[in-house]
Amino acid sequence: MMEHKAFIFDDEAFERELLPVLEKALITDDCSELISFILKNRVALTDPYEGEPLPDDWEGMLETLDPHQYGDFALTKYYDPQSDIGLGTAWQSIQELIPENGEISPIMGTIVGTWENSFDPGKIGSYFQGKQQVQTSLAVLQKFAKRNPSAPIGESINMLELAVQAHQGLYVTF
Repeated sequence: MMEHKAFIFDDEAFERELLPVLEKALITDDCSELISFILKNRVALTDPYEGEPLPDDWEGMLETLDPHQYGDFALTKYYDPQSDIGLGTAWQSIQELIPENGEISPIMGTIVGTWENSFDPGKIGSYFQGKQQVQTSLAVLQKFAKRNPSAPIGESINMLELAVQAHQGLYVTF
């Protein structure tokens, strides 16, 4: 079963520094700017799976040399991979509780890239919520919880409250 992982995320710095590079790489499949970003910021990056500092031979850790894998490593500048506040396997039951209204899921977010080639290093889903979206998502869930209180919805609210308290966005992956 897929596990919902969520991380407090510096969305403003990401949008300013990495987002244009990542989007360009997804469109062109040219990773040269992503590699340059990683080399320039290597001391601030970590292994996205273990959270350890990147070793000198970090590129050997990549499964495929594509924008998704390079982006996965570059993205660690903006979150701590060891600080998962996600919903684990409960995410699916939570998602089913939330009424669909055509808007962004409050426990997911939006994609980066196009629907045909969105950033998705794990190939199961990768979503982002900026600081403002986190606040909106929190308000949606708080309103929903007043009418439909449940422990899973409470977990979702707690996750979003942590991001709001940190004045940050949220990165969600599976």
